[in-house]
Amino acid sequence: MPPVFIWTLFALSSYSVVAQDLKSSTAWRSPNITLSKEDRINIAGAALETAINNLNQSNGQFIDDIYDGVGSLYAQMAEFDGLTNQTKYKDMLKQYFALVESTKPGFLDGLSYGYAAARAYNIYQDPDFLSRAVTSWDSARRYTISDEQAASGTMDTKQFTFPSSCKGATLTGGTYYDTDPNNTNIASTSTGLSALLAEATSSKTYIDAAVESAYFIQSHLLNTSNHVVLGSIEPSPNCAVDGSTLVYDSIGSGLFIEGMVVLADITAYNASTNALLRSTIADVTTDSLWQGVNGVYDNNDGGGHYIVRALASLYERNTTSSDLREYIKEYIGVQYNSVIELARSSNESTIYGLPWTGPPGTSFDDVAQITALTALISAIQLADNPTSSDIPTSSASASLSPQSSTGSRAPFSCANDIVRGTKALWL
Repeated sequence: MPPVFIWTLFALSSYSVVAQDLKSSTAWRSPNITLSKEDRINIAGAALETAINNLNQSNGQFIDDIYDGVGSLYAQMAEFDGLTNQTKYKDMLKQYFALVESTKPGFLDGLSYGYAAARAYNIYQDPDFLSRAVTSWDSARRYTISDEQAASGTMDTKQFTFPSSCKGATLTGGTYYDTDPNNTNIASTSTGLSALLAEATSSKTYIDAAVESAYFIQSHLLNTSNHVVLGSIEPSPNCAVDGSTLVYDSIGSGLFIEGMVVLADITAYNASTNALLRSTIADVTTDSLWQGVNGVYDNNDGGGHYIVRALASLYERNTTSSDLREYIKEYIGVQYNSVIELARSSNESTIYGLPWTGPPGTSFDDVAQITALTALISAIQLADNPTSSDIPTSSASASLSPQSSTGSRAPFSCANDIVRGTKALWL
């Protein structure tokens, strides 16, 4: 393993040297899922078909025509096939990807397609999906700051200069939120696609890119006291940060967890990396900015999609019984039960609303449906509840109550725009 990579992983995880014990709060709402796996598959499948039926078959988009929004649905179609051991949506996805790229060559302004293609490749092992993911990565890489660009303070796709470093840390690995040549916003939506491509190809190019993005978030966006991620920064030449951007972001936090999960998985966990992941998960899943004492994600945005997806990714990869695996299972269980009981109007309804605390959805909304689908699909893989003697315990475990970040709650319009994919880049 390259020395710089070892050093970066150490730097990423140096905040936490002792792994945090995890135990769900007794105040959490319905953490145990009682439905059978067959029922969970049927519920998720019906909701997925409802979303697909709302696509415009001529361009593979939702009716609202927000370009990047449907990328998450494509990933969910592949995930559903993977969890149900079938290829029902494989050919359909190949057709949709072709339609979408014909609209904007290279998937420019839509990196969620790269994520979806990478996950589809992992599930179907069809090289066509890998090619789509690489194409998306190449497009987004044009808006990610390289070592050379950080040193010069310039890049071809932006019409302004930026500092080579802020707070003593390089801006290398930061990805601009918008392809607008005058937009200076650098977002936290990074790390994941590079990590997925590194996993698929073992290429040093993608490993290095994932590490750079993760280190950028750690250096500039990760709160070291509560492990919650800032949504974005806008560094000026003197590294001042606009106070209006100091918003802790459930979306960025979820993406950071998922990127770290994949990155750590392909490079082997160490104690420090594990401690950072545990601390981040504990803080993100109890932060009162986006969930109540009952543990239900209660923001009227898509942040729950990214948090649950990240935790489901870790649950899928870490099959060893542990307090972390049980904690994730119960957190997803809370969200799942809230979605099916509070976010839909009846047991027969296949339309879901936001927030997950209710009121239920009565008409189709793509963001609400995609966000709910993540909880519905993630719950398919959860193991049936074991007997009490099989559940790992820790005498040092303490129940976690909601924590409050020092930042403000992210405005609904901003967070919802990110979910709808207004040119956010996830590299």
